[in-house]
Amino acid sequence: MREIVHSHGRYVWRLLRYLGVGDQDLEDICQEVFTTAHRKLGDLADNGLRPWLRAICLNHAKNYRRRARRHRELLVDEMPEPVAPPSQEEGLELAHAQKLLLSLLDRLDEDCRTIFVLHRVEEMPMEQVAKIARCPLSTAYSRYRRACAGLEKALVNT
Repeated sequence: MREIVHSHGRYVWRLLRYLGVGDQDLEDICQEVFTTAHRKLGDLADNGLRPWLRAICLNHAKNYRRRARRHRELLVDEMPEPVAPPSQEEGLELAHAQKLLLSLLDRLDEDCRTIFVLHRVEEMPMEQVAKIARCPLSTAYSRYRRACAGLEKALVNT
């Protein structure tokens, strides 16, 4: 299990962050993901470890966002600093862009956000995204277009 955490920890952390887990809870939710993975290691399918971890992350992020709505928690404060910032100027631009993206993503509904993050950020084919989201391909494309339109509208109004 230690190898899984070391090799996939950054991926899980990043995916949870883009799926709306707040900085203050990111460490706890990340630990919950790996606890679930450890508990269900025997259920690992032949399609690989990363898709399996992705599904666990999606479920934990969805549960987190539901709890946060009930408790009216603030989901996003600031992006964590990158491990090795490229240069001071580029680092500032990147941090600003990440912060803006996260604040815009927070405005999307959960279904659109999930489709957008998996397709645009994780660069997954839409067929696979639709399968993960358990919706028809046309619905996935519709949610993606709605997410893009919502992000564009929010960006213009920012």
